Amino acid sequence: MNSLNFILLLVCFTPVSLQNGAEITNLQGDLLNLLEIKEKPSVARSRSQVPKYVMDLYKEQAHTTGFTKFGKSAPRKTIRTFFRDTSVSEDKSRLYFNLSSLKPNEQIEKAELRLFKRRSKLENTHGHFKVTVYRLNRRPVEGNTSWKKKLTTVATKHVKCRRVGGWVVLNVTSAVSFWSSWPSRNFGLWISVKGIGIPTSDFFIATGGRKEPILVIYGDDKDKKQDKSLRPFSEIPNETRHNGEDKHNKGKGKNKQDTSGIMNRRRRSVGDVSCARHKLFVKFRDLNWDKWIIAPRGFSAYYCMGTCPEVIDKYYDPSNHAIIQNLLHHRLNKNIPAACCVPTSLNSMSLMYFELDGSIVLKEYPGMVASTCGCR
Repeated sequence: MNSLNFILLLVCFTPVSLQNGAEITNLQGDLLNLLEIKEKPSVARSRSQVPKYVMDLYKEQAHTTGFTKFGKSAPRKTIRTFFRDTSVSEDKSRLYFNLSSLKPNEQIEKAELRLFKRRSKLENTHGHFKVTVYRLNRRPVEGNTSWKKKLTTVATKHVKCRRVGGWVVLNVTSAVSFWSSWPSRNFGLWISVKGIGIPTSDFFIATGGRKEPILVIYGDDKDKKQDKSLRPFSEIPNETRHNGEDKHNKGKGKNKQDTSGIMNRRRRSVGDVSCARHKLFVKFRDLNWDKWIIAPRGFSAYYCMGTCPEVIDKYYDPSNHAIIQNLLHHRLNKNIPAACCVPTSLNSMSLMYFELDGSIVLKEYPGMVASTCGCR
């Protein structure tokens, strides 16, 4: 993904262009391609059905603006949440999840089955349940129980009987990894519960709304490389580059004389259009994407703009090549291009959205935000 092109495209957003239907359609197609999304999903679920656990994952990973928090990224770069497919089976003991949206190059790191057990109705709750999850190796046939002899144990957990409801989390990584390699052999999971010192019938799995059984898969693209240009969000200035001078003083042994020199240069450049980072916020509602993109509500598309001074100092974080090129431009030959104001470091953005099949994706996109600007 060329994230720099993505930022440049967002810079082109203006109220005028957004009123042009053809341009919106073309822009939507380009952005979907950059986000590696096949097509705009037809949303079959509402925001109210997004599980609290999934929303909490997003809040831990990203700020409300979508910027990924430094040190708070999700366990892996992509988290997918699947809901059970009731068209295959309405039996609460058999849970089928359509995993067709998993990509062939997606590395499965962990998979969790999350079930919400309703509160106990018993007076005496001194006991527990043994919950076992099996992988089905055959398609169940009504009236024939031979398929139960071909079950593969995936996970077992002892759950205490309580007067309050709560989530039961089971590790089903082995099953999902198997289905990833053999998609045609995905017949679902079978849940078996045995009460120990307590009636088995008291174990009741909730369905519907935010308490629907879900399958959460943590993964990453096998071919994706970590973006080395990522910066902690705390180091990204809130305004333009001119308001980020502390970034150059922190941890680099800058003395007060250096700081005053920077401030003096800022005073002299008042009125000049110097290289700086500028704000630009794009609402997903303007693209008619607010129904299928769950969070954030919009994207802070910062961009770099301005001229670089004839003699570029360290304040603009230039490369040696940029310094030489700019000097040659101003003092020798105007046909030599001047140094450009460009992003010198980038930050990642987290996006949570509905997939075509109704599942939920929480994905981190590296290099999406211009965190600092300089001359190169």
